[in-house]
This record gives sequence, structure tokens and C-alpha cells, in this order.
Amino acid sequence: IADPNAGGRVQADQPGRVEAGPGGLPVLGQRVARGQVLAWLRPTANSIERGNQQSQAAELAAQLAIAEKRRDRYEQLEGVVPGKEIEAARIEVEALQKRRAAVGASIGAAEPLRAPVSGVVAATHVVSGQVVAAGDTLFEVIDPARLAVEALAYDPALAMNIAGATTAISGGVLELQFVGSGRQLRE
Repeated sequence: IADPNAGGRVQADQPGRVEAGPGGLPVLGQRVARGQVLAWLRPTANSIERGNQQSQAAELAAQLAIAEKRRDRYEQLEGVVPGKEIEAARIEVEALQKRRAAVGASIGAAEPLRAPVSGVVAATHVVSGQVVAAGDTLFEVIDPARLAVEALAYDPALAMNIAGATTAISGGVLELQFVGSGRQLRE
């Protein structure tokens, strides 16, 4: 199995449709770097959610237009209108611009799915255009130089008496290091 400290899963954190990344979808055995975009997840929203977001964007645009006109009027009347009101109008315009940008970015914006670690793609569970649910595992990335052997022992005494182990690999024998055991009731 992959060493849990040197491998990772890419999961969807919300429902959406998978789109290919800059170099297409990754394939098994492909080397990837930590943070590399493997694919994009375009959130799927029902028509009510989309309508609410568009309504909020339109409302913010209207509020921004009013605030900009108020700011412009105050700036023309500088000297008559107190400076603190002019500054408050400028701050209000900036805040509404940021809110409008945030709402606009959330409407149909794709989210990058990035490799959690550097290594190779060990599993792919999606194709381009697939709709996935929140929590679905899409890709698994491992470092092939850092693997672990997991074995089941039905007698707890066997695990306690492990002195050492080896495994055959191409070109020789690999000495394994025992790191621990745990008890788990299965079935």
C-alpha cells in the first residue's frame, strides 16, 4: 500500500462535472508534482441555486451603481460634504465591488483539483464530463519509492512476534522494517 505520509487522494469537495486539466486527464503511471492541476471540477447547481446567485449578482450591481453615483456626487461637492462621508462612500463602493466579484466568480467557476503530493498517478476513477458527488475519490497519487506492506494476521500473537521480514524484488531482496500492528475486528 502507499505510505500514508507519501501518498494522497484527490476528492471532490462538492458535486460537479469533471473537466480535463491543461494537459488532459492524468493517466496511470504519469509523474505529477505537488500542487499540479490534474483536472477541473465545475460545480453543478440546480436551477434554483443558479437563479439565486444571478439574482444576488444583479442586486449587488444595482447597489454598486447607486453607491458609485453617491460617491461621485460627494466628490463633486468636496468642501461642502464632510470628508468622512466622502471616504465612507469610497469604502462602500470598494466593498460592493469585492462582493460583486466574489459572487460573479462563484457562478459556474471551475475549481482546480490539484495533486496533494509529488509522485505518480496510481488510480484514476473519472473520465472527462463525468458528474461526481462530494467525497468521491477521483485520483490517487503515490510515491513509488515509499510503499508499505500491510498484512492480515488472524492470531494477534503472530504480529507481536515479528522479528524481521524481506521481500523479493527485481535485482535482489528488500529488507522490510516493522512499524507497528493494530487490532481490528472484521466481519
